[in-house]
Amino acid sequence: MQIEDDALDGISVLVTRPTEQAESLARTIEGAGGIAIRAPMIVITGLHDGSVAGAVARDLRSFDIVIFVSRNAAEFGVALIKEEGQSLDDMPVFAVGLGTAACLKNLGVKNVITPASEFSSEGLLRLDGLSEAKIKDKRIVIFRGVGGREYLAKTLERRNANVVYCECYERSKPPLVLGSTLKKSAVKVPDIGLATSIEVLDNLVEKIEEEGIDQLFDMQMLVVGSRVGQEVEARGFTHRALVVENPSDDSILKRLIHWANDEA
Repeated sequence: MQIEDDALDGISVLVTRPTEQAESLARTIEGAGGIAIRAPMIVITGLHDGSVAGAVARDLRSFDIVIFVSRNAAEFGVALIKEEGQSLDDMPVFAVGLGTAACLKNLGVKNVITPASEFSSEGLLRLDGLSEAKIKDKRIVIFRGVGGREYLAKTLERRNANVVYCECYERSKPPLVLGSTLKKSAVKVPDIGLATSIEVLDNLVEKIEEEGIDQLFDMQMLVVGSRVGQEVEARGFTHRALVVENPSDDSILKRLIHWANDEA
């Protein structure tokens, strides 16, 4: 996508993605003339004890279908699979979105199946390959982080599949002081903040409340997925959220530019 150097012209954006995933988006924002404030609201780390995940990965070929729910799941999951001497070759592999699918392909996984739109558990479950007729009595392994939403697994189980998790990484709250981060950026209230999940949104709200910087609730929010968008006002933000379904850098940047140009 061709973007003018001043397309965001001084617009300040609170980038809340994990550090590993935030930098390309932050640089894209800066390349368009915006101010990217790096404030990760989730920290991604490997497992302290990977014995359970390792046992699942060693048993990989006993499963009929493999699902990766995020880019982190793809990166940590494929590394674990290789570490255990296993392979995804010739296995049906599903990814929740385009970013996860691209990550898998970069890691050498071929023929990844992903929704054409609605990049969420709901979108994934609409795929024919995960219909009840296709998965009845099949064994499915879901690669994900520790904890998280149960909707995908429970729905697959209602479709009479046997579902096992391979929890291959951990998420935790960041140690950063949000007020200090904003002060270093010389921005009191960012023009717009990003949230790619409800967990990110909740951690941001917790930081705002803990540090007594309630003026941030007046910040416009841009979120990924309608499910997250529905929660923004419920969490105390005063503006209705802008929503993108595709979490790619290009999709987010395009929406930011439309908003900055009063095309929301």
